[in-house]
Amino acid sequence: MKRCCLLLLPLLLSLTGCKEDFATLHFQDSVRSDPKAGPQYSDQLVHEAYKQSIFTALSAQGLDPDAIALERDPEDDKLLHLRLADRSLSPEQRGRLRAIFEGVTHARKASSMNLRLDLDNAHASVNPSGSSGLPDSIDATLEFDPEFDLLLDRSYEDSMHAIVNESEIEGSVSCKITAHLKMPTPMKLVAYEALETDNTERGLISLMTRSGSIAKVPLTVHFDDPDLNRHLQQKTVLIWPSSSKITRPAPVPFDEFAIRIGSIGVQKLTTAQPFDTRKDELQALCDQTMQALGRPFTFQMGRTLDRLSRVDYL
Repeated sequence: MKRCCLLLLPLLLSLTGCKEDFATLHFQDSVRSDPKAGPQYSDQLVHEAYKQSIFTALSAQGLDPDAIALERDPEDDKLLHLRLADRSLSPEQRGRLRAIFEGVTHARKASSMNLRLDLDNAHASVNPSGSSGLPDSIDATLEFDPEFDLLLDRSYEDSMHAIVNESEIEGSVSCKITAHLKMPTPMKLVAYEALETDNTERGLISLMTRSGSIAKVPLTVHFDDPDLNRHLQQKTVLIWPSSSKITRPAPVPFDEFAIRIGSIGVQKLTTAQPFDTRKDELQALCDQTMQALGRPFTFQMGRTLDRLSRVDYL
C-alpha cells in the first residue's frame, strides 16, 4: 500500500501544478487590476493590459503564455512575480524568456528624455546690462505627467463661449502629453518660448543669473533620444513650450512643454462640468495613438511591458 502511495505522489504533484519561481518584474507604476480603487494590497490581481502585453511578447517568441503565471506582490503594487506553471521549459526556452525582459530593460537604458540646450551667449540680452555668466550649454530632462491632455482645434472665443454656457463643443481633437523641463539646481528658469510654431529646436530662454540679472538668450535644443528625433523630423510628433503664443492666453508654468502625439479625429467635449463622462474613453483613444507611435513614449506612459524597469531572477 505504501508503495502504491509513493507511485501516485509524482502524478499528484503534476496535477496540482507545482510552480517554480522564475523572476520578479519591477514596473514604474502600479500593475494592480484597478489603479483607481486605492491601495487594495489584499488582492493580487494583475491589470489585464499588463498581462496581455506580456503574453503577446511571449507568443511572438514562440513561447506558450500558459507556461507562466503572474502574481502581483501583496505589499508593493509595482512588482510582479513570474512563476513557471510547470518545469517543462527547456534551457533554450528559458533563455528566450529572459531575452524578452532583458530586451526591454536594455532598450530603456538606451532611451532618454534628456536634452541639451545650446546657448548663444554672444546674442544674450541681459537686464540690468552685463555679462550673462551662463554656460555655453545646459543639460536638462523632460518629465511626463501621467495622463493625456486634449487639444481642441477651435478658437479661444468658441471655447470660452462653451465654458460660460456650460455646453458641449465639437471639433478636431489632438492628444497632448504635458512634460516639465527639469533644469540643473543652480539654474532658475524665468521664461521659455519657441521662435516658430513648427520648429521645436530654436527658441528663446530667460534665466536668472548668479548676479540676479535676467538673461534672455537664443538657444538650440538637441534631444538625445534617436526615436524621438525621428518622430520630430517626420513631424509625427510636435513639441513646443506651453508658454509660447500658440497656447496663449491660458497661463501655464514656464517649465511646461506640450508634446502633440497625434489626432483622435472630431470629438464632442463637455466643458465647465465636474467631469466629462467620456474622459476614460478619450484617454483610451490617446493611449492607442501613443502605443502606435511606440518608444520612447511607451517607456514613460501606458500599461505595457515597456514600463518594465528592472528584473530580478530567482
